[in-house]
Amino acid sequence: MATARPYRGVSADDRKASRREALVAATLDVVGRDGVAAATVETVCAEAGLTKRYFYESFADRDALFEALIDAMLDGVRERIGAALAGAGDSAEERTRLTADALVSFFDADRRQARLYIEAPVHPALNARREASMTGFADLIMGDVLGVDTADARVQLAGLLVVGGTTEVLSRWLAGEIDLTHDEVVDEITRIGLAVVPTTVET
Repeated sequence: MATARPYRGVSADDRKASRREALVAATLDVVGRDGVAAATVETVCAEAGLTKRYFYESFADRDALFEALIDAMLDGVRERIGAALAGAGDSAEERTRLTADALVSFFDADRRQARLYIEAPVHPALNARREASMTGFADLIMGDVLGVDTADARVQLAGLLVVGGTTEVLSRWLAGEIDLTHDEVVDEITRIGLAVVPTTVET
């Protein structure tokens, strides 16, 4: 089998990875500017300055691109939360507040990601990925943040309430439908989240 030669000192694999990154960045730019519906294969390729040939080199179709995009977004949220909790103590209130602030800050800092998050329910591939992530985030909140037994059905229920409610509230706040500041949203998510968790959790 022939091996692709380096071009200007850059390997074929590196060029392919660079094109993939360009397509992902272009998609975020299109979504941030014009919304999820506008991010067609043609529009994304034009934004990235690449042909469809290179699109299909990296992604089977638009759904595969969207799935990669939202998976990267969700991984980014997890990393942001993990970093926020790295030096935290055992207080449930402190850990919940740090988690809420990390979540709000992630989307507040990049409105392209925010629009992807807000509009995910309108696209089946995005919505399926976002819904599938809820159980994992519920376990993260109840286990990693609050340190309670995630095998308990009551804890599972509380975790899903917190994650589902926070998802809806954050989507509406990012869309400008809730007139609160960043800090006020963090305060309310923290207060309501702690009110929902089982009473065995010490604050």
